[in-house]
Amino acid sequence: MPMEKSAEWLVLGLVVLATLSIGFEGDTEVDDDLEVTQISGDVTLSTRASMNALGLDDYERGAKATVDMQVQGVVSSDCANCTGISIQGDVTVTELEGGPGGMGRVEAQLSVLHLREHLGDGLIEREWLTFDWDAGSLSTQWDIMIVHDPPMWQPEDRFNAGFSEGESRTGPWILIEVLLDESRHAQGCLPGTFTCHSGSQSDIDLTSVLEPVKPAVEIAHHEPWILMDNVSSTNQTPSNTEQIRELLELEGETSELHGWCVGENQVISSAQAWSVVSSGSTAFAPMSIYLEALALPSTSFTPVPGTWTEVDLSERGCASLVDENGDLRLAISISEN
Repeated sequence: MPMEKSAEWLVLGLVVLATLSIGFEGDTEVDDDLEVTQISGDVTLSTRASMNALGLDDYERGAKATVDMQVQGVVSSDCANCTGISIQGDVTVTELEGGPGGMGRVEAQLSVLHLREHLGDGLIEREWLTFDWDAGSLSTQWDIMIVHDPPMWQPEDRFNAGFSEGESRTGPWILIEVLLDESRHAQGCLPGTFTCHSGSQSDIDLTSVLEPVKPAVEIAHHEPWILMDNVSSTNQTPSNTEQIRELLELEGETSELHGWCVGENQVISSAQAWSVVSSGSTAFAPMSIYLEALALPSTSFTPVPGTWTEVDLSERGCASLVDENGDLRLAISISEN
């Protein structure tokens, strides 16, 4: 599935996610006894990148994605200190114009799973994320593991204390309203849009429902990541994960490959590695602005110096960042279902 080579590759493809940071002002906080249980609303796919990320390259911009997602707290059956959230539900894309057959619609199931391994005192050592977009021939799944070294500090109540009602002053425009029933209503713009601006039109119109906290559901842990044996560079450059490569600052190719992938080994079709220099800023934030605006947790990762390896397999593409000590810091797997 073709994807735009930009930082929007994930946020727009998964409809309710974004890659930029935001700031709020105000005094309204989320009640500690409440949690998000549902997200619903519409997203207008007003940018070329948002359409391409859903595999809608042949259609004109402006399709509408309607989402109805259920949110549930989860714990891992194989990790005593791991907690997270599961987001699952329906996404329907309508008002498709200009593509094969004229106007049409796409009906999909979206599942997002986000787990964190806690060390205590607000410190997080590892995170696992799975994004499963089930839309027939457009289906794709992303598996991501992030290792924080040193551990990332993020107190349990950070999103409750940090959320406040008001309009953003940084990043894309977004307006947060706290409704009478303690629900959160978010309106805003996708990154890079030209038709969306404060006060008249918005790309994002989402509402999160908050209800009393329920016991978390136990789930199986993510599949283990495996270091592939005897991986060497090929004449062909991998293409399945090249859009992520564009987010990193690379110095040049290297013959030292560290290929990590989720699941069992498969036949390698292409492999290559590059040296990475630290950018000094966050370049990878798969769950950020709109999840935080809707009182849900997000994550980010700052690249470190090391080796970036990409491997295309028979059924998936895998990419990994290993630091200068040889330790795995970031791993990503992309497969088309």
